[in-house]
Amino acid sequence: MRSKGTILVGAILAATLAGIVLAQSYDPGTELTLVEKLTKARDDYKASLTELYNFYLRSGDAGKSNRAYRELKAFGSIETYEYATGTAGTTGQGAVKVLEYNPVADDYYTDGEIFAGSNRKATRDLALKRFEKILTAWPTSDKAPSAAFQMGEVYAGLYYRDYELAAKYYMKAYELDPATSLPALLEAGNMLYKVQRFAEAVEAYKLAVKGSRDVKVQEKAQAQLDKLARMGY
Repeated sequence: MRSKGTILVGAILAATLAGIVLAQSYDPGTELTLVEKLTKARDDYKASLTELYNFYLRSGDAGKSNRAYRELKAFGSIETYEYATGTAGTTGQGAVKVLEYNPVADDYYTDGEIFAGSNRKATRDLALKRFEKILTAWPTSDKAPSAAFQMGEVYAGLYYRDYELAAKYYMKAYELDPATSLPALLEAGNMLYKVQRFAEAVEAYKLAVKGSRDVKVQEKAQAQLDKLARMGY
């Protein structure tokens, strides 16, 4: 009969071997694919729900627009995580900043996102106020970089077309979180290009090429750099 010690050692050995097998079966490429699918599913769900909310809002169906709004609020309150982000500490874009979860900032951000999807200028103005509140009251919130980015999106879009302000807030998103996964530098470069601040656009594109985690963003930024190089910049 085997002793308890022998059985224990055997169990530990079996667990260790199982861990080795699991470690060997880990595939970073598979993880990245799954994380990208998850992120896309989240974004698609939120975009579709926002579109539905705005449809009911334009149609004058207060009951259904309120239900869609409550569902968007509930979705925004779910704590989500960023997976497969690489080694903590530094990234190609700069030092990782520690941002804080703030439920009040989260509520303001959810409202801002909903309002920003509206086709009404007054509602988009409300979105800007919500996002600005996050930047002034809770600049270390984990929603602050996204709030700045969304302000850039609003100012670059319908009713505003203020590319100077858009560039400012895209850059603000990067400054708040140099490790952001948002294409803040690419969009900042695009806005600076539109207002013919070419030398500054070059710097933004260079940072995007160097530090973005998205290959497509890197390629777009490099294409713009090549274009500016042909223009003498």
